Amino acid sequence: MMIRVDCYINIYKDHFCFLDPLKTQLLQEIIQCGSLNKAAKKLNISYQNAWQTIEDMNQSAPSPLVTKQRGGLHGGGMELTTYGQKILKDYTVIENQVKKVISQINVEINL
Repeated sequence: MMIRVDCYINIYKDHFCFLDPLKTQLLQEIIQCGSLNKAAKKLNISYQNAWQTIEDMNQSAPSPLVTKQRGGLHGGGMELTTYGQKILKDYTVIENQVKKVISQINVEINL
């Protein structure tokens, strides 16, 4: 029998869950798709839920993480701000550090 410990990173700001795995996936999909609608579809969440998630993150941050792009040749879209890119990178660094610790725990717990 193998035992496995798993861990998910939630970052709180003033009792609000500012970043978690779903929120960071949404940010990553916005980078990939350039569209909130496409990002929401890839994650199987409603556009309204995705929109509200972005609004909540933008309002709780000292600077917006995501901005809307209106019109243009291919229509509008969304993109991460410089601050949004930094926050996503910081989250990834934290996540990777925690994964290393969890991996070591999983090795030790199964010896």
